[in-house]
Amino acid sequence: MQPKRVFRPVAMIAALIMSLAAFAHTPLKSSSPAADSTVSDVAAIEVEFHGPVRLVRLRLMRGETGIPVAFAAGPEPAASYSIAAPAVPAGEITVEWAAIGADGHTLTDSFRFTVDPAMAGVAGN
Repeated sequence: MQPKRVFRPVAMIAALIMSLAAFAHTPLKSSSPAADSTVSDVAAIEVEFHGPVRLVRLRLMRGETGIPVAFAAGPEPAASYSIAAPAVPAGEITVEWAAIGADGHTLTDSFRFTVDPAMAGVAGN
């Protein structure tokens, strides 16, 4: 067999395996509030992933202080979650999350946003 004929199928299989592995890790697709945004208030934290995951941790922090949220890890995977967060104070907020992907790997990450009540009434908030 000629080297070109062997290389092409091997390269295609490798690309397919790599794309499936990347999909299995299902990183965060979007959030509300969005990362690095400023909002006037927050009633819920919404996270959407590229595929179904089991969200096992969601924690809000203002500096070193935790903020209570109504989160309990569920048994079934989902691509999006909405977690009530009625007591989010003004300031820079960090959302720390952990999820288990379809491949069994745990993903952890965080994003930040700012709550500024003075933004009330400003377009887009």
